[in-house]
Amino acid sequence: MSGPRRGRDVAVVGGGVAGPTVAIGLARSGYDVTLYEAYKKGPEDVGSFFNLARLGRTVMEELGIADRALETGILCSGLSFQNHKGRWLANNPESSTNIMRGELSASLRGVAIDTGVAVRLESRLSSLSELPDGRWELSFADGSRAEAGIVIGCDGVHSEVRRHLLPRVPKARYAGVVGSGGMAEVSDRFKVDGLFHMTFGLRGFVGYQVISPGRILWFENHHEYEERSYTELAEIPNADWVASLVDRHRMDPPVVGEVISASTGYVWRWPVYEVPQLEQWYRGSGIVIGDAAHAIQPHLGIGATLAVEDAYELIAALRREPDVAAAFGAFQALRRARVAEMNKQAERMGALMTPRHWWQRTMRDLVMPVAVKKAIKDNAQDYGYRLHPLPPAGQVA
Repeated sequence: MSGPRRGRDVAVVGGGVAGPTVAIGLARSGYDVTLYEAYKKGPEDVGSFFNLARLGRTVMEELGIADRALETGILCSGLSFQNHKGRWLANNPESSTNIMRGELSASLRGVAIDTGVAVRLESRLSSLSELPDGRWELSFADGSRAEAGIVIGCDGVHSEVRRHLLPRVPKARYAGVVGSGGMAEVSDRFKVDGLFHMTFGLRGFVGYQVISPGRILWFENHHEYEERSYTELAEIPNADWVASLVDRHRMDPPVVGEVISASTGYVWRWPVYEVPQLEQWYRGSGIVIGDAAHAIQPHLGIGATLAVEDAYELIAALRREPDVAAAFGAFQALRRARVAEMNKQAERMGALMTPRHWWQRTMRDLVMPVAVKKAIKDNAQDYGYRLHPLPPAGQVA
């Protein structure tokens, strides 16, 4: 591996998934990388779990970090769908990896540190300014400052990098959905079968997987048209939130309420936001990727996969093209098309989840087997998307 490229110092803002991944690849490409994370311990205790689709795992394998990054991941061998009456609708044999968000972030950050990335915790970005020579000055809430030749914003749906870098683009908007997720301890009648069991409930969508004898990983999404903030949701006592979800699904198959009511520890809950399709993801040598550029609704469970795909393709673009602006332009053109297609698929799935009228549910149940067959075919073809070959690090100009 070559030494740091002079004048090519990179500030990566955000220590979730895309941030450490792109930092690892660029450090191995000879860039001098610093990763800035707003939280004291990083995001280990933030959020529930990620579902990483096949291409997400492929990215980790291509970068040579899958074994370590996904060490605690749980293989999901497919999806099984039922309606609110417990009637089986379809199976999707597409495999994926479920992993706790904090565990994945912590593993990736550990790899980044071992790769030579400097990690700065408790560094919440407060401003970003372009200097006359095209470099960037970053200011943080604790009063510290830094400079970098390249800035990569991986700081999520409410990105501060996006706000300063691209002040005219639309802000994140509430999607009218609240998500929850947790762990449950159940009886041994729940068998480990490798499947994620999905239920189209009358008032929400639920999925769970038995990850080991007596332990279940689950999530729930439902519509709430009046926005409640993270803080407002977090202030609801855990027992009250669990009880509200059980009540919401009282008309659904009993297994749904049984799983949710058996939750142990804190049940995560969050408002879902989306970032409208951006025309421009970069300015000069600053760019946003992942949820900072294209948060879509969660109905496909593909957000984390899109984020690590972004990281991989940006690494590849910067290895292929010595001019940063040209690399960013090529990357943006490639990724906007991919995200647009996934956004369409997420909207279609969202429309299927909780229709309001009985006749809409009847139609959904009739078309579901056909829709899943098409999804299987599309997934097998990765929706027409292929990762670009990753040029050797030695090719960096």
